Amino acid sequence: MPPRAQIPAPLAQEPFHVREALALGVSHRRLAGKAYRRLLPSIWAPADLEMTEERWWVAARKYAPADARFTGATRLQQLGLDLGPHRPLQMVVGRDLHRDCPEVFLHRSDVMPAHDDVAVSPEAVFVEVCRWFTVLDAVAAGDWLIKQGLLSPEVLARLCHDEPWRDGAEQARWVARLLDGRSRSVPESHVRLYFQAAGLPRPEVNVPVDVAGTLLTPDWWWRLFRVASEYEGSQHQTHRGQYVADIDRYQLYRSADIEYRQITRELKATPRTVVRRVHEALVAGGYSGPSPRFGVAFQALNRTPREAMAAAPDLAVWTPVAPRR
Repeated sequence: MPPRAQIPAPLAQEPFHVREALALGVSHRRLAGKAYRRLLPSIWAPADLEMTEERWWVAARKYAPADARFTGATRLQQLGLDLGPHRPLQMVVGRDLHRDCPEVFLHRSDVMPAHDDVAVSPEAVFVEVCRWFTVLDAVAAGDWLIKQGLLSPEVLARLCHDEPWRDGAEQARWVARLLDGRSRSVPESHVRLYFQAAGLPRPEVNVPVDVAGTLLTPDWWWRLFRVASEYEGSQHQTHRGQYVADIDRYQLYRSADIEYRQITRELKATPRTVVRRVHEALVAGGYSGPSPRFGVAFQALNRTPREAMAAAPDLAVWTPVAPRR
């Protein structure tokens, strides 16, 4: 009989606890056979079961105690933002508990954050993210959570005020000053931070602009200097229709005497070049402020919030707009 045919139906489609197997008459000896494989301590699955991320989440729930909840990068991924490490899976429990498993990390907290039956609240997720992510990714996560209507800045501020002792609360309060829920993607959040850390004037984010009678929504718009900039992912190069639309949009900007800078995925890999190109456009539009700075604040974007707060506490402050010449 093939191994799959030996597996009881309730155990066939997802990971299961050894207790579930024993209740269905599957002994420890049978579990050690070719039909099954061990995923985590006491957690098994059919040997040929494809382990998607969703199934790993099921496995983690069955491995962890009933009062544990998902948090951090794992919860971001469950909500739909693929940012941060996939392993170990992140969970938290409100008591002293020691379990050693490389695939699932159980944080311990004296007091559980706000949570539902599955995970901690988005605000608590953000606080946890601010402990470990870089400033770039912590801001991208916060922007996305706000954009999706999942995170309330007011609730976050109240959480950080009421629970200042919680690890990550101080950092989350600081990072919150950098958030802008109008950003539509992780790269957009990253690039906006490049502008800020380098000392460029603050742009408006994703606001409608009348360009020669056509309403466009550039990712970043410096109204005073008539400069627009947009991030273009790989689809703008691989899809012919999008490529043609980009050319038409560029011509519209030119016809309206607007300096336009496109930032491609390849260009984003060199952040200083991104900043310099936009700075050149601002200068062409009359900006007379300082040249871009690539010192401690710029370098701090790739450090954790705790490290960045110590190295560049004023990172979250935008440079005042210099008068137009």
